[in-house]
Amino acid sequence: MFNNKEEKNSFALYLLFNEKLIMNEKNISERIKRINNDKIEVSPILGLNGEEALYCNITINDENFKLVGIDSKVPEEISSYTIDCAYGKREELEDMSKHSYHIIAFYEGKSNDMMHILNLYYKLSYGFLEHGFLGLANGYSWNVVTPSLIQGMAEDEELKEFANTPAMMIYRNFLKIPHNDGVWFTTKGNNLFGVHEFAFYGDFEKTQEIYDIFEDVFYYIYESDVHIEAGHTIQLGDDVFLKFKEVYELQDTLEGEGIGTLVLEKINSDEINM
Repeated sequence: MFNNKEEKNSFALYLLFNEKLIMNEKNISERIKRINNDKIEVSPILGLNGEEALYCNITINDENFKLVGIDSKVPEEISSYTIDCAYGKREELEDMSKHSYHIIAFYEGKSNDMMHILNLYYKLSYGFLEHGFLGLANGYSWNVVTPSLIQGMAEDEELKEFANTPAMMIYRNFLKIPHNDGVWFTTKGNNLFGVHEFAFYGDFEKTQEIYDIFEDVFYYIYESDVHIEAGHTIQLGDDVFLKFKEVYELQDTLEGEGIGTLVLEKINSDEINM
């Protein structure tokens, strides 16, 4: 979560495009308004016609985004932990990797509610779907939201609920990092919702089990606002017992932003202390 105004103003995500952008203000406004009948204002400053560097403001219900267009791909260090870590349709991911233009969208509103802020980013992205939009890159979650998913969250009744929940693979991510004879499973993006990132060392065939454990623990903490730290334990269901520990290797990769990462390890039932 944000701690002060300076941090809030520095929050930004990346909109990826297939070519230099020429903005149709009316089309963008009408598309965003279509979702919830929001009040939209596009305030051009420079470059809407593609002849100069893009610089403008888009306001959704009095909450402003400052958009800065850059006529190049995002830096490699950003694409390596967003596009290269994303899930989605192969064709869309391949198109993303070939993007040639991007917009840095700075959130300049007053909300501290990260779910609300990310929902606004999804609406903003939906506005650009007819402008060669290829994806919304989230460096905080090591992820990219694809155009088809953006469209689905606005138009598909079964997907709309994901726009307003901290859904995995959309606003958070689940990574598998091969290491020695096994794999480190870890989350990215939990910290945006005030929850530690999680890590677990295991085998590839346990992927679904670990994914489910991460989700169960995340929603338990997120919904109950309970405080968890290294040394605490937790029971899931009748037969899963876990202990939280500090990260002890691969710190540069596993250690998360903000409140950091906790390693989960399985323990016996008689070791539970919570």
